[in-house]
Amino acid sequence: MILLHILVWLFVFLFFFVGIQFIIAVYDNLNFQDHHVDRGIDILTEFIKEVFITWLVFVAYVIGFFNYDSLLLRRTSKHKTPIVLVHGYTMNRACFLLIHVRLFMDGFRVFTVNLYPPLKRIEFLSELLADKVDEIAEKTGEREVYIIGHSMGGLVARYYSSSPRGMDRVKKIITIATPHHGTRTAALGIGMNAKEMKPGAAFLEALQTRHHAPLYAIWSTFDNMVVPPQTGYLNDYPNTSVQFKGHITMLYSSAVYKLIFNGIKEL
Repeated sequence: MILLHILVWLFVFLFFFVGIQFIIAVYDNLNFQDHHVDRGIDILTEFIKEVFITWLVFVAYVIGFFNYDSLLLRRTSKHKTPIVLVHGYTMNRACFLLIHVRLFMDGFRVFTVNLYPPLKRIEFLSELLADKVDEIAEKTGEREVYIIGHSMGGLVARYYSSSPRGMDRVKKIITIATPHHGTRTAALGIGMNAKEMKPGAAFLEALQTRHHAPLYAIWSTFDNMVVPPQTGYLNDYPNTSVQFKGHITMLYSSAVYKLIFNGIKEL
């Protein structure tokens, strides 16, 4: 009974928290975008989906404390290069659970990393990623990896691949809903990494000048966390936008997975 009450109150909290995000996103769209979202039913539908999926991710959060990589790791694989999944702000590896399973079923060797403590600078978090890539090299004998980063995880991946430890270690980065140029909703966050994701932050300005691995950015035309949504677009690199997908919902989208698969499959 206590667990049920916790789950209900968690859903209520996320309903209001995601609702605030959607209000900010709609306000931005109506006041600062050239093309307005005028389909109220679509906004409501995506809001409900985002609340429910975010609730599921938080319910599964405890699973992410355990490193279950070995349970979903192929001894042999038709795909040579390992994949590292890098989660976003305050999340953990569990948010990638569906993508992890699908990549495993499609024959990839997949690894995950938890970025703890979660509120440290992105530079610090990139060192955790560096340690994971070194560990993967020891286990597989492969020096290079693919990195799939969701939200802040994409910034961590970019910083790592441009650092001395990441040079020539990353074959390709795929970012999903990453605020490459910052997001206004970062004002709702706490911690040094939230400050680094504010539009105009010195960290982001410096990151744009650093050379990193080849990158492919997937972003949503209406993202409740990346505001304005165009900040998910990265100049001079391949980009694909998906229509009207919530920030967490993108991790559970078949369309997004197809883009990921096409971006990393080795022929």
